Amino acid sequence: MEFLDDNKKEKLCEFARFIKKELDIKHVPTIAILNKREHLKTTANYDYAKKNKIIKVYGKNRMLVDIMRSMAHEMTHHKQFEDGKLKVKPPDIGGPIEDEANAKAGQFIKMFAEIDPTIYE
Repeated sequence: MEFLDDNKKEKLCEFARFIKKELDIKHVPTIAILNKREHLKTTANYDYAKKNKIIKVYGKNRMLVDIMRSMAHEMTHHKQFEDGKLKVKPPDIGGPIEDEANAKAGQFIKMFAEIDPTIYE
């Protein structure tokens, strides 16, 4: 994550802990912030099909708050998986699974911004 300074790295870690608590996640997956898209077709991906769960978020040249929103979205998918709601790949647009992840991500950004408004800088 050499494209992120230490301050942003720490904020991302704080945000991940915040989301874990808010969603009551039992086992946080690996979260990788990437400086290359590699195999990502969008800005983020959660691979729930593998034994070792991983969230990949493209972070280069994105605002911190945008990276956080992607993290929250994918962590919501992980919680859906833990709760047995995510059994097949959901559609990329719409539907209850994707709508919940989008709504929660926006909600968590607003909640965390009350703690640390510098995420918008």
